[in-house]
Amino acid sequence: MIGRKPKRTANLLITGLWSCQHYDENKKHCEVNVVANNVSDNDCTRMVPHSEWKVDPEGSFFCYCSNETVNGFEFDDKTFPWHLIPADMPIVCDMSSNIGTKPVPWDKLAMVYMGAQKNLGCAGTTVMVIREDMFGHAEPDCPILCDWTLHENSPDTYYNTPAIFPMYVTGLNVKLMNDNGGLERYE
Repeated sequence: MIGRKPKRTANLLITGLWSCQHYDENKKHCEVNVVANNVSDNDCTRMVPHSEWKVDPEGSFFCYCSNETVNGFEFDDKTFPWHLIPADMPIVCDMSSNIGTKPVPWDKLAMVYMGAQKNLGCAGTTVMVIREDMFGHAEPDCPILCDWTLHENSPDTYYNTPAIFPMYVTGLNVKLMNDNGGLERYE
């Protein structure tokens, strides 16, 4: 978090079904500032103009879904308005439906999560990539499965018993993708 004290406010971009679900889940744990909503404003046909986005500069993090498969809305990372998000604000991204299809702007993202079943493997595996400076900031009411430090410090980094077969299949598929031209081929 690099010096950011949590206000317990999520900056959330609503762009379709999945980010509407993000809204419902975030509301259980914090206040939610809706940065823009292309579901209610434009029926998911186009993004709310960047000039109308309302990012709370004191928010704890910024969250968006990079590809809303149900509503057919995908962000282009090259034209995403990164400059609207304060430099020290962690950015969280749901990449369930487009991981493995294009380059990921790792230098911009603090946490990326994805269900493996769409592009990487079979159902039952969620992959999370978490920047190291995000560890150690869990609030006391953080659910155990979301306390990344607890997982990192657990023996073999598994706090719970993971589903091994889906992880194994995901590993095989990622290896196959890498061995067959990598991201360039799949993009």
